[in-house]
Amino acid sequence: TKAFIETTTEEIAALSAGIKALDKSVIQATDQRKAENEEYKSTMAENSAAVELLGVAKNRLNKFYNPKLYVAPPKRELSEEDRIAVNMGGTPPPTEAPGGIAGTGVAVFVQVKAH
Repeated sequence: TKAFIETTTEEIAALSAGIKALDKSVIQATDQRKAENEEYKSTMAENSAAVELLGVAKNRLNKFYNPKLYVAPPKRELSEEDRIAVNMGGTPPPTEAPGGIAGTGVAVFVQVKAH
């Protein structure tokens, strides 16, 4: 019975060490997945910004080379107060300047060179 207790104690110690090692590897894998997820999100944001910028460039090229395919920006709707002011001879309110890269409305386009 004494030998049985000793072997059981050794097995419990070995199992405890295995569980601690497994916990450590799970924590490392979780950290790696979080880092990969952040990298994926930033890559997808950069890709969507690049696609949007290419669409704007294509539309601008269409304006010159193929006017039938050019899509003009939407007309600005005046509010009722502004329409009344314009009809009475006033000037329309200024339009908001488009933000982003070169007035395209594209907010972010980053090129990163990995070493």
